Amino acid sequence: MKKANVIVSEQSIPSHKNGSWTQRIEYYLESKNNIIDYVVCGKTENKLKSSSKFYNSKNKNSRFIRKFLPEKRYSNFLLNISLIIKKYDKIIVCVIDNVKLSNALSDYLDKNLLKNRVTLIFYSCGYSYFLNQKEHLKFSKNIDEIIFLTKSAYLFNKNLYNEFTPEVSIINNPIDKNIFSPIHRVGEDEISQKYNLKGKIVFLWLSHDRKKKGLSIILNAWKFLDKENSILLVVGAKRDVIIPNVIFVGQVESSNVHKYYKCAHIYLFPTLWKEGFGLSLSQAICSGCFSIAAKNGGVEDFFNKSDGILVQEPNIVENWVKAMEVALVEIQKDWKNHYSGNQILTFDEWNLKFSEIFNKWQKRR
Repeated sequence: MKKANVIVSEQSIPSHKNGSWTQRIEYYLESKNNIIDYVVCGKTENKLKSSSKFYNSKNKNSRFIRKFLPEKRYSNFLLNISLIIKKYDKIIVCVIDNVKLSNALSDYLDKNLLKNRVTLIFYSCGYSYFLNQKEHLKFSKNIDEIIFLTKSAYLFNKNLYNEFTPEVSIINNPIDKNIFSPIHRVGEDEISQKYNLKGKIVFLWLSHDRKKKGLSIILNAWKFLDKENSILLVVGAKRDVIIPNVIFVGQVESSNVHKYYKCAHIYLFPTLWKEGFGLSLSQAICSGCFSIAAKNGGVEDFFNKSDGILVQEPNIVENWVKAMEVALVEIQKDWKNHYSGNQILTFDEWNLKFSEIFNKWQKRR
């Protein structure tokens, strides 16, 4: 029986956007572990050094299409998938993080009586899509397996819906530990020099400036902290306010964020939404920061006691004040995490787990 492995993504691969899932998929497709035969994705002029064959597709996203002919939006993607199906007895297709695209493919398979020749995998890169029961039944109808980032995301979705029928695999997000690794903080690096951090205890908040990222909670907690010898670096936000011992850095290139972890002692992750995984938190842990994180979404799945403090009730400012005070004492006692990021996958470890899913379905008849 002739079979093929296929990845389907509305987003272009490689992508010009910053995104954790595009980075690991790009790394995978260029690695020796790559077993993907075809990639059907958005249009791009950029190329990967990959053994996979690429079908670049453009979605039809005009206002008229969205309003009157929504089923036509992904017709170019479906056309390319149909060309692949014709060449094989069976294909294993992984749709990445796009419910509408997955639904369009599912409808196409039903309409053309092709489901028996296609194994459909869905890679969920968040925590939940919070669909209603009817929407979930449509979404999951033809899905054979869902890949979740964490066990807690799987259990949440299993309990959310009356029916939950796909098989499940769980693969945590990976981190490039060649870049995000513990170092001895001597205060002589370029960030320390630029902001005069030598001899200070450095707190770090690093994220996009959205309400759900919890910066306001941290700024309010900071008012009650004894911060005589402490600095709070806020990376990713620029506020027109002056707060003692707070430095608003603003946006930085993703290629430079590791420099801020390396000069920080304490990392703050006050997420106020159901976090899919917590990329910046896992980077901070691997970088050896004492981490204070909200217990929200998938965070608890990879946060160990040795990593710092998990805040059970993150909407209460006093909880952050207390946690930050504990962190200050620990850092003053020369705290070290001797297991920094051991529980978090490397990119190569992630590659093997991703390949295992396709190999499993390849072996089934």
